[in-house]
Amino acid sequence: MNINSKKLLVKNKNAADIQITAEQLINEALDLEEVEKKVNYNLIDEDELNEYKISKRKEFEDKIRKRRYLISTYIKYALWEIKQKDIKRARSIFERALNIDYTNKNIWLRYIEVELTNKNINSARNLLERVVLLLPLENIFWKKYAHLEEILNNFVNARNIYERWIKWNIDETSFLCYINFEERCKEINKCREIFEKLIVRIPKLECFYKFIKFEKKYKNIERARACFEKCIELLPHSFLDENFYIYFCHFEEENKEYERCRKIYIEALKRLPKNKSTLLYKNFLQFQKKYANKDELDQTLLLKERIYYEDELKKSPSDYDIWFNYIKLEESNINIINKEKSLIRIRELYERAISNIPLISNKKFWKRYIYLWINYSIFEELYAENIERARNVYKNILKILSKQNFTFKKIYILYANFEIRQLDIQKARSIYNNAIEKVKKEKIFEEYCEIELRLGNIKECRKIYAKYVETFPFNSKAWISMINFELSLDEVERARQIAEIAIHLDDMKLPELIWKNYIDMEINLQEYEKAEKLYERLLNITQHYKVYKSYAEFEYIYYNDIKKCREILENGIEFCKKNELINERCVLLNFLYEIEKDYGNDEIIEKTLKRLPKKVKKRKIIKNKDDETVEEFITYVFPDDGIQSQNMKIFQKALEWKKRMEEEKKKENEENKENKEKEGNKKENKDEENEEDKKENKENKENEEKEGK
Repeated sequence: MNINSKKLLVKNKNAADIQITAEQLINEALDLEEVEKKVNYNLIDEDELNEYKISKRKEFEDKIRKRRYLISTYIKYALWEIKQKDIKRARSIFERALNIDYTNKNIWLRYIEVELTNKNINSARNLLERVVLLLPLENIFWKKYAHLEEILNNFVNARNIYERWIKWNIDETSFLCYINFEERCKEINKCREIFEKLIVRIPKLECFYKFIKFEKKYKNIERARACFEKCIELLPHSFLDENFYIYFCHFEEENKEYERCRKIYIEALKRLPKNKSTLLYKNFLQFQKKYANKDELDQTLLLKERIYYEDELKKSPSDYDIWFNYIKLEESNINIINKEKSLIRIRELYERAISNIPLISNKKFWKRYIYLWINYSIFEELYAENIERARNVYKNILKILSKQNFTFKKIYILYANFEIRQLDIQKARSIYNNAIEKVKKEKIFEEYCEIELRLGNIKECRKIYAKYVETFPFNSKAWISMINFELSLDEVERARQIAEIAIHLDDMKLPELIWKNYIDMEINLQEYEKAEKLYERLLNITQHYKVYKSYAEFEYIYYNDIKKCREILENGIEFCKKNELINERCVLLNFLYEIEKDYGNDEIIEKTLKRLPKKVKKRKIIKNKDDETVEEFITYVFPDDGIQSQNMKIFQKALEWKKRMEEEKKKENEENKENKEKEGNKKENKDEENEEDKKENKENKENEEKEGK
């Protein structure tokens, strides 16, 4: 049969206007399905009834045969037999179903219901006994069993069933049903015993709530309170939320135990984290507004912050910033709350803070810790006004520091100043002397001298400065301090002698500071000739551009000697030119130009302006191991140098470059020679080996020929 393939092709491939879905197909199939009509049997005699029963039973048996494990068929079958008032057949069907699946609760429930509706109490009891043995973790059967015995007024059996039930510890349902049963029997003490078993075996918050409500119902306040306490004892803190503590506090408030209530609030706020105790804190504030005085209310407002800091300190007790903030909070509220209590509390905080000694023996880590001690001493002196305790604080920190490899000069200075405020000068002196021996810091000497100067002890000051210079002989700051001290006493000659000693020391650090101070001293004393001589002496030692500039400025300001000023600057410029000090030369030329603008004529100003350098950008190649980088830098070109000097520099650099190239070529030639020698040696070795091989081959051939002959 030939089929035209062109006719089978779809002409229009566009989507249909109405799409057919799988759901639509199923609905259409269900609508078209023929529903079996129920047959109404009009039974006339007993034979027809028996025939109907046989057919119906056959129908049920066929269904069971087809789907043996479908329990609903067994239940329908058994219930139909009950309607036919054939209890034996119904029991048989239920037993068959239980043989298939004895764990199915519906079979047992229907079976027991059938026995109870037919008033077969013993059969129902037997079934319940069977099911609680087979399915002991199903609460519904235990409950039905106990309820049946209770209805039959068999309280002893009911109690035994409840006792058996609670031994399994399934959940709180068994205990609560048992308690309700005993409550109906008005056995209140027995109820309490069961509750006690419940909270021990199944320690849940809901169980404790039930127990508390039970005790409140019978107005046993002490036992209810004991339940709350037992709950806190048995359950972990994470299980107790703010609602539990609020409930506990309301209970105490209802019973007018306000002090207990307050303590519970405080303890709860300490235990719970800040983000989980907002409602609790609000309740506590309302409680305090009702029953607390002003001081207690203020304490409550601080409590939340205190709890936060305590939690943070538990995590990191060595975080001194937390200690500072915590103590600052308490100190800022010292006058709001009872002052004596606040002082005790702050003192305890300081003691706790300073007990956390840093584990690392490093000054950087000790700095914050030392400031805790300083704040502690200030607190004892100013807030607590306890001088002896403040003194002990200083002594204790010095004992701790004596065991370390480092010292803190600030402690000694503060301790000495503290003793001065107590008008004990001798004690302050001994502290400073001790500090000079142990610490040996510049600040110690300066502070000590300042105190003695205030007291007018000039001899003592000179001794201290002598010790200062002896301790730091090459420290220019020490010598300058000593010179200034003598000047403050108008002891000019002594100051000059000290300055002369200082400038003659070879190993002096920053000697220019002493020279500057010495020259400034002579200028201030209007001893310009001496100052000029000092400049000349200094130029013999060093030709630093700043010395030339300062000297020229001195001549220009104090002597108004423009010629001398020009001469000094020209000498400085020439020195910088010889030594190729470009930036320094530029500074001196600019300074000369500024002076010429004030005193020079137009011709000199123009000449000086032409001498000023010009900025030029240059590039420099920096060679690394792998690559080369080009770096730009700014330099100055001086017109004074002229073309010849520039050409000479270029020529010198060219010669240097030529020398380098020759050296590199020599190295390359030497390397090539070495390589050739190595290759020649290798060839000679190979030739020798080849000759030896040839000789061996000849000998072998001769031996073979002899053997052949």
